[in-house]
Amino acid sequence: MGIKVFMISFMVTSVLFSLLYIPTKLTTPTAKYSPVINFKMLRDLRPYPVTFAYLVSASRGDAKKLMRVLKALYHPGNYYLIHVDADAPEKERREIAEFVSSDPVFGLVGNVWIVGKPNLVTYRGPTMLATTLHAMAILLRSCKWDWFINLSASDYPLVTQDGMI
Repeated sequence: MGIKVFMISFMVTSVLFSLLYIPTKLTTPTAKYSPVINFKMLRDLRPYPVTFAYLVSASRGDAKKLMRVLKALYHPGNYYLIHVDADAPEKERREIAEFVSSDPVFGLVGNVWIVGKPNLVTYRGPTMLATTLHAMAILLRSCKWDWFINLSASDYPLVTQDGMI
């Protein structure tokens, strides 16, 4: 007899809670649809579940590799900071700067930056750590992100961010 009373009280309670829940769901306002996309507003609203901040480092002779990696990695929800070593020739710096500034997507979203005053990096010394910390400070002041990834121009992704979904 006790199980029947429990089942009846459970069903009555469930019906009462569902009656209380349904009107609140019916009266919640919905967002208005806007066909115009404001990417700066999207950056602040964080439309993606996870946002990455990338530091992509390049040295002398890495301009082509850096452009290839950036094209493969690029996602509008992430942020990219490019550091070209101070030892790299000015021609390579200009080539990378022209690549970033001439790309229409990078310009529209505005999430790819180049370090203005690069450091001279020795890849087995404290200068690499100093460069990484400097880049993290720039990215922390510039945008909101969840994860920081430090890559070189020689790295290449096996799967894109959208390909993982």
